[in-house]
Amino acid sequence: MSPRSKSGFWRQLREQWLLLAVLGLYAWAFRHSPEQAWQALRISAATLASVLLLIAAVFGLVGLLQVWVSRDLIVRLLGREGGLKGLLLAALCGTLLIGPAYIIFPLLMSIHKQGARWAVVTIVLAAYAVKLQMIPIEIEFLGWPFALGRSLLTVALAIPTGLLVEALMERRKL
Repeated sequence: MSPRSKSGFWRQLREQWLLLAVLGLYAWAFRHSPEQAWQALRISAATLASVLLLIAAVFGLVGLLQVWVSRDLIVRLLGREGGLKGLLLAALCGTLLIGPAYIIFPLLMSIHKQGARWAVVTIVLAAYAVKLQMIPIEIEFLGWPFALGRSLLTVALAIPTGLLVEALMERRKL
């Protein structure tokens, strides 16, 4: 085995740590309690089947986004050129997004690869904690002072958090 392919093997091993850990835990579970391990495997398979179509649709949407939305537009709106307007747009988009987080991560990575800033990615994720369509339900159960305070603080702190994460990511590149 050449040194180059050996380093590729270790890189792959590091990149797939979660999969390897899960396989290791299943091996341990099958050794100690095969019946419970089979039950866990059935539940895992059912869960995967329930989200597989949705994940495929998201990846299709990500592909369309990369083709339909030009890199120049992403850079202009969500890159450094976007300035404060881009950061505010990210906060608004984060509050409007619905659905599970595993849908949002590939979408955000796609727009980042097209030129969106790390601050934008972080702000969308932070603002995602505020769901505009859920605020009436939050008010009903927790009261309007709580819902309003939590929502405003979350969105207001999303921008400084995004800028801080961006500074950390840029520092990491050096």
